[in-house]
Amino acid sequence: MPTPNPAWRAVVDDLRQRIAAGEWAPGERLPSTRQLTEHYQLKSHGTVTRALSALIAAGELITNPKAPRQGVTVRARPKVTRDLLVGTRYAANGTEGTFEAHTNTHDVTVDVDFAIVAPPDEVREKLGLGEKDRVLRRIFRYSIQGTPHQVMTSWMSTQIAAAAGLHIPEDEVPGKSTRAWLKEAGVKITRTRLRLEARMPTPEEIEALSLPNEQIPVIVRSGTIFGPDYPVAVETSAVLVVADQVAYETDIEEDDEESTC
Repeated sequence: MPTPNPAWRAVVDDLRQRIAAGEWAPGERLPSTRQLTEHYQLKSHGTVTRALSALIAAGELITNPKAPRQGVTVRARPKVTRDLLVGTRYAANGTEGTFEAHTNTHDVTVDVDFAIVAPPDEVREKLGLGEKDRVLRRIFRYSIQGTPHQVMTSWMSTQIAAAAGLHIPEDEVPGKSTRAWLKEAGVKITRTRLRLEARMPTPEEIEALSLPNEQIPVIVRSGTIFGPDYPVAVETSAVLVVADQVAYETDIEEDDEESTC
């Protein structure tokens, strides 16, 4: 018969208390398994390993699956508020400005990746491209206090990207919106379509966001920008964000006169 409070549960409780007390800040790495085993005066590493696994599964700690030897860190869970209309001319805080300025956050890191690729079928259809056409795929991975927060992926034709001056990640300017790049490419924007979808993450998304398990939902905010040739789009993007780390809101200016039905 199992004991009511086995050793690994006692380690879980103590680590939770130490994290809550601020001994390790969000994004900070915990001591190694060996060090924790010695601290708790345990005979084997297995007890600590099980305790850490339980805290990872609970979403309190995270580990980098691509570099497991780097150990575990405290998972930051900041609640970021975004303008629902961000990236459009109707956004309350404008279309330009950095992520930090728009969200009032700090300790943000952004990893940017560029690649010329064959687009997914859905993207190909939206951009009106042929089978042999390629797109510039830009991926922006945002982390807050060391914890992955969101992944934004943008697709635009190689012709438009070249006209805008987008060739390598170093071409990016912090706070410069896609609308601004399209304007420099001579593209007139006539319409923007936004879509919000909440769903469970795919295995690839779990890895990208360092989610502890598949039970934490994500929100996908898709945006498609159209030019004069609507319904053919000039750029389409998707922002993938952990659902418990974001809230969307917006302000709508209303006319003083009540509309009549």
